[in-house]
Amino acid sequence: MHVLTDADLELAENSLRELFPESLKVYGYLLNINRRKPHNQMRSQDREGDFNIYSIYSRDRESLKKLLSSDGALDWSTFTLLGGVDINHIDAVKELCAHQNITSKIEGIMFVLMLEDLSHLKEPESIPGYQIVPLSVEHTDLVNSTWKYGGNQNSYNSVRNYISNYPSWCVMDCSGRPVSWVLLYQHSALGLLYTLPEHRHKGYAKMLISIMAKQLWEMGYPVYCFVEEDNEVSYQLFTSLGFRHKPDYRAVWFQLNERMV
Repeated sequence: MHVLTDADLELAENSLRELFPESLKVYGYLLNINRRKPHNQMRSQDREGDFNIYSIYSRDRESLKKLLSSDGALDWSTFTLLGGVDINHIDAVKELCAHQNITSKIEGIMFVLMLEDLSHLKEPESIPGYQIVPLSVEHTDLVNSTWKYGGNQNSYNSVRNYISNYPSWCVMDCSGRPVSWVLLYQHSALGLLYTLPEHRHKGYAKMLISIMAKQLWEMGYPVYCFVEEDNEVSYQLFTSLGFRHKPDYRAVWFQLNERMV
């Protein structure tokens, strides 16, 4: 296994840009690493430091098996989450797990929705009594409390990192409380999209996604997100704004070993 130098990372970023959508998650990490964005600086204190999680891209199943079999690539004895494995290569991971005699299971299967045409985005509009502004660190508790993977100190640290170092947008009421928001993960995917129940069906999510998408486009970032296969509401939301996915491709979150609670 080869540890990449700064020059290697730059070369990898340029190469992976030609391999979307399969390479998007790893590309997104490299994009931010190469721009010196904070990346797992609090590894033992944020959600990603709470367990072993890896983002993976491989052009074929044999290369994937070779990578995962390399000395030091994985600790096969502990709970590990492989994020974004190509569904067409998942059998190779299952074979390795069987060889290692460990339990494994699919945690989630995701559409990888990417935007390449801005013409369907919603134009910003004035909302009487509300502002459209970036989130601030003072909003970390609120965002963490509504996040699917939130609710503890590790996830709080992750949310604070996202707000502090990456783009975010919210609809804020006159008291200074966000009522709808969208953030960006470390791998550059849109995420943590949420609207308080009493403020839904007003078009806030569409507007915030559109604002974020235009900002990322101008920054030269890919505009994409992960949506679980059974999340019809989110799928319809993003596709209505022009996001599309490759028909024969899904990204799989794959779990090795049982997580000890």
